[in-house]
Amino acid sequence: MLRITAAMDDTTILQRSSGSSVSVPAPRGGRFPVKRLKDGRAALNLACGTRMDWSWNNVDFSPYARLTRYRRLSRLLYRAGALSPQRYQRLCDVDPEIVAWDLRRGIPFADDTFDVVYHSHFLEHLERHAATIFLAECYRVLRPGGTIRIVVPDLQLLVSAYDRALRDCERGEPTAPAAHEHWTRELFDQMVRTEVSGTLEQKPWMRTVEGWLRTDASAAGELHRWMYDQYSLGRLLASLSFRNVRKESAHTSRIRDWGTFLLDVAADGTPCKPYSLYIEASK
Repeated sequence: MLRITAAMDDTTILQRSSGSSVSVPAPRGGRFPVKRLKDGRAALNLACGTRMDWSWNNVDFSPYARLTRYRRLSRLLYRAGALSPQRYQRLCDVDPEIVAWDLRRGIPFADDTFDVVYHSHFLEHLERHAATIFLAECYRVLRPGGTIRIVVPDLQLLVSAYDRALRDCERGEPTAPAAHEHWTRELFDQMVRTEVSGTLEQKPWMRTVEGWLRTDASAAGELHRWMYDQYSLGRLLASLSFRNVRKESAHTSRIRDWGTFLLDVAADGTPCKPYSLYIEASK
């Protein structure tokens, strides 16, 4: 079966438990109203975390998504010190109409609903078989001719940066050891670390409480389960009948008005997630 773990400072994580096969019951009817952009398109941001455009249909299962309907309680938790200023600000930025949904139950919208399906830095948290199931669900809710946009860490870029640092070490460059350590950590840290990232930023008493509730990075759903480059992700999409697979950048897209949504870049145009791979395909 599949289980979902909600990470406080990341997105909802879909993982596999023991067993040789898995299945996700795909809801065939829409369970939630569909918001539309001003031009009539319907756009879906899955496992959105706290980066979203409020005109989109945003779906996540993090504590932020579940707390947003309890604004008064959130203010009380903030005033009591149970929510840090950073976490409270993230909560205030969450779409008040966000759909708090457990993705192991499928995507809660009908077939052929959306013109755009998007998710960023989520797929790498899924084991390979679970990623296939999840992308099949994305295909189901995407309308014919619609576009999927996927953002993941770019294995090719990370390995290239590591290789440059390694060669600098061989040449005796004075800054090479620090760079080598950095890129080695970038490749492996989120696959093996035990500490929960957001918890380390909290006050000591809150870190203790979260340690009881969230235990470690694996239980919190923060670990990476796989890595992709443009070729492996392209083959996976093609195997699920997606067409016109194409690499994009943080600033470029076949999605109309992409730059206005600020999902992959900050307001100043800086990419939100350096060393990312941006892949789009159509149904």
